[in-house]
Amino acid sequence: MKKILITGFEPFGDDSRNPSGEAVRALTVSDEYEVKKLILPVTWQTAFPKIREVWDAWHPDALLMVGLAAGAKTLRIERVGINLCGATKDNDGLYADGSSDSMAEAPVIPGAADGYFATYNERAILDALTAAEIPAKYSYSAGAYICNYLLFSSLEKCRREGSDMKIGFIHLPYAEGQREDGVPAMPLETMIRGLGIAVDHMWE
Repeated sequence: MKKILITGFEPFGDDSRNPSGEAVRALTVSDEYEVKKLILPVTWQTAFPKIREVWDAWHPDALLMVGLAAGAKTLRIERVGINLCGATKDNDGLYADGSSDSMAEAPVIPGAADGYFATYNERAILDALTAAEIPAKYSYSAGAYICNYLLFSSLEKCRREGSDMKIGFIHLPYAEGQREDGVPAMPLETMIRGLGIAVDHMWE
């Protein structure tokens, strides 16, 4: 039985909800998988250690991380993690280096590669979502915030350990009813269904 670790995020910034955490909590998958779920803090210093703790103890076959992309109109299938932390504070009011005053952009891991491609089957996922009439597209930048930090850190860990684990990241839009300012949104149920399809096609 294949083991899959799936992560979402708690709310951050001015938002009281985060559809990534809500969708991951509600997601059900086939009985052919053994699943563990984590709802992560939006913090530079603690999010990846929480993933790593489960990863090292449980040894999953795949890691699917899910986050919110404000303004997105579709599910975004991330293809690349880059070695860059942006100068943006987290929910604790801290930058990636742990400071609260100021920080310039910096590498996720000094001396590591500039970037890595995700290792899940992006084409199979996109084709399956399209066939199911769930709006989705490739994305070639997961940004320079904690979502990208997790994707790059996970791919670098795999490279260092010589693992063939399937790793990917999917960004979701806002959920319908979450905002009242006209930003794009999608029914939460559609996003949940999309994540289930993604899980089923990570290996193809």
